[in-house]
Amino acid sequence: MTEAAPSERQYNVLVFGMEKLNLPIPSEPLRARNFSVFFEPYGTPRRFQEYDGVVVFQGIFEKFEHHSNYMRSYVSHQWDADELDKRKKEARLLQGKGGFLCFLLTDPFIDSDSGRDFSGTDLAKYHLNYPHFYRENFRNRAAHVTPMLDEFKRFLEVFGAANTFFKNHNDALECNVLAKVGNAEVGLILERSEYFLPSLVPDPRPDVVTEYFELLIDAITSVHNKLHVVVPEWATAFEFIEEVSLSKERASLLGGLSRIDQRLEQLNGFKAALVQTGPELVSNVTAMLVAALGTKVDATEEFREDVKLIGEDGKVIAVCEIKGINRSVKRENINQTDSHRERSGFDETFPALLIANTNIKAARSLAEKNQDIAVEQVKHAVHMRVLIMRTIDLLGLLRLVLCGKQTPETARTLVLSTIGWLQVDGDEILINSGE
Repeated sequence: MTEAAPSERQYNVLVFGMEKLNLPIPSEPLRARNFSVFFEPYGTPRRFQEYDGVVVFQGIFEKFEHHSNYMRSYVSHQWDADELDKRKKEARLLQGKGGFLCFLLTDPFIDSDSGRDFSGTDLAKYHLNYPHFYRENFRNRAAHVTPMLDEFKRFLEVFGAANTFFKNHNDALECNVLAKVGNAEVGLILERSEYFLPSLVPDPRPDVVTEYFELLIDAITSVHNKLHVVVPEWATAFEFIEEVSLSKERASLLGGLSRIDQRLEQLNGFKAALVQTGPELVSNVTAMLVAALGTKVDATEEFREDVKLIGEDGKVIAVCEIKGINRSVKRENINQTDSHRERSGFDETFPALLIANTNIKAARSLAEKNQDIAVEQVKHAVHMRVLIMRTIDLLGLLRLVLCGKQTPETARTLVLSTIGWLQVDGDEILINSGE
């Protein structure tokens, strides 16, 4: 008895934004034996990674207009940065799950004009921007394209035409040629997932559009199957001796990467204290205080912005007020910290700390964020025996502790014994008293 042949892989393929080339969007999917083609307009909420492959015409994310007057000719250029950035992310997720991208190259590339750079303003351009990989336009469109892979013969015979050729000087780039004009490479598969096909824009008649995409998707899916052979489960039961050690090594490396990713995520989370307000800021500052000072923090006060630092014996060693402020520290913020101390039953000599995320709305860079506290406010803090730290100072102190230039003990002692403004500038800790 003969075993049944394994079933063919079924592909769901998206054709995206074809109306940008004045092509009618079919109302129904195009279905064949091993693929279904779905048509969605530009800007659709459907995401690339929902499919097994995506087909995109070159140039749909940008628009050029040629102008001329009695003095000169020039090009105006517009591009949809938001949509492009969104689809870049989706394309990466699609490729990450083994899907493909197909770019239909229908026009010469315009990468620059009068010193302006347009080399990354379309998705097709973006996916061609590899180091030491170049594209150049023919003087005139080449109507006869020679297929290098038999699967693309029918499509290229009917619809193939080339405006651009490529030169690859990047040995690390996996590049397979699928079409030529003479010796010039005009169609490529890059990294086994990015298909670049020289093509005419099909006639908008429904029967021609159907023929165009049937031939195209049939060729791509056939080649993609060969490039990505899936070994059935029964075949993987055969095991090489080194597979055991390699699997253990891989698991160890993945575990290490996971720990690194978690730590990087935590460190990036600390940085959010530069932009946060409210409960999120309190939570983040609390975590940084624990990490920098090696102390516990009691954040159960009914006032959300009031927390207490707890010593090893379980007693309160300082009170802390945490504020998100659109400008700089004001007198009222210092007074609130003093009131917090008084309300908690401590006298004016008890350590009181004001941590303020300043200049929230005004800052667009670290330089704009790092604005000094006014001298009169620092003097008032000294008078009220309050220590001010901006969140950028707390981040700086945490950085010094994490790199070993301060210990949690020395950092804690410094914070508990200082009034005024504790400023951290690089590796230097400055105590400002307003003098």
